[in-house]
Amino acid sequence: MADTLTKPADADMTRHGALASAAGTRVARARWIRMGTLIFLAYLGCYVDRSNISVAAPEMIREFGMTGVVTGFLLAAFFWGYVVMQIPGGWLANRFGPKWVIVTSLAVVGVTGIASGVASTYDQIVGIRFVMGVAEGAIWPSFATIIMRWFPSSERSRAVNLAQYVLPLSSALMAPIAGALIHLTDWRVMFIVQGVPLLALALAWAWLGNSAPEHDTRISAAERSMILSSRDVSTGDAAPFSAVLRRPLIWGIGAAYFLWLTGLYGFGLWLPALIKQLSATGIGNVSVLTAIPFAFAALGLYLNTRWSNRAGHADNWHFIVPLVIGGIAILLQPLIRDNLFASMAMLVVTGICLYSGIGIWWSWTLSLVPRNQIGSSAGLVNFIGNWGGAVGPILVGWAARGGNAGSGFYVAGYALLASAALNGLLWIAALRDRADATV
Repeated sequence: MADTLTKPADADMTRHGALASAAGTRVARARWIRMGTLIFLAYLGCYVDRSNISVAAPEMIREFGMTGVVTGFLLAAFFWGYVVMQIPGGWLANRFGPKWVIVTSLAVVGVTGIASGVASTYDQIVGIRFVMGVAEGAIWPSFATIIMRWFPSSERSRAVNLAQYVLPLSSALMAPIAGALIHLTDWRVMFIVQGVPLLALALAWAWLGNSAPEHDTRISAAERSMILSSRDVSTGDAAPFSAVLRRPLIWGIGAAYFLWLTGLYGFGLWLPALIKQLSATGIGNVSVLTAIPFAFAALGLYLNTRWSNRAGHADNWHFIVPLVIGGIAILLQPLIRDNLFASMAMLVVTGICLYSGIGIWWSWTLSLVPRNQIGSSAGLVNFIGNWGGAVGPILVGWAARGGNAGSGFYVAGYALLASAALNGLLWIAALRDRADATV
């Protein structure tokens, strides 16, 4: 199985990638203008509906009288459904085509987003969030399949990053809007308003989306030929899914992602509650302050990706080092919680480090799996990893002392440091596998 771990991997691959890149400048770019835009908007909408509950949480805690652990279960309910559909979602994408899986999932996410605002009890909201997670669980494996089919190998890292920009950007955009809606109306109206766009996106995907370029009538013959001739460069050889399941490296990657997402969601979903405690201000100001770390995180993801693309060393440093810095920053934050400015500076550093390497990491991960098992393999890694979203918020809520959210953040910090260490070991193991395969 061919692994792409450094740049360039070999002279022939570099030549092929350069030709594909050059060809991409001479043909139309419908793959970016249409498919790239659809991927970006759909993932943005999904992440808004996934994470807006974090802004509503302080008001919901007050209304329902929830403890830290109970709040953690509410914040994590989405992920219990999300992980269930990861591997089945990849299978559905391979069996029925990723386009129609995405259309169906977007429609269900929209309906459950609206239903979150209609529900009147804690148990109802937990159930609805679980169903939303099930629906959204099929989307990333489908997007991974779309990206591998629609984009040449030389553009794939940028295509993966296009989807990953959504992670911090959605929170940066969502938090102030959600906070304003809650301030002007209440958290139920916020859920309803932010659920409606998903229904429009489902219709847009049904009309404009396509599972693969082979039979797409909206792209030119030249663009189709360029994609088909270069998309299999630097991908793993075709193999059955059982070969993926038997490979310890893939399970290790899933474990590293689990630790990463334990820190990421433990931090991200409890952040508004922490900022409310730090600032002692209303929900409107809390939502604006919450957006600041995520806005810097989106900028950090962009700059780190550009740096990675231009660097002559392995990509892996661009996600291992930020994980180390982010873990240390989270551990230091409770020590300075009495100073709002210093605390916000540390939270910004944490946000940047949490997100800046995630697109590079996914590009590396997808290069290690068989090209015909992209959807299922991405689903497997996401299945293992997103248990971090299911347990991270609960662990932070459990570890918080005296209702102080920041005191539980050490769970996220240690998880990030452990992820950095495991990713380093996996990088070495992948290099060894590559060397053995070459020999």
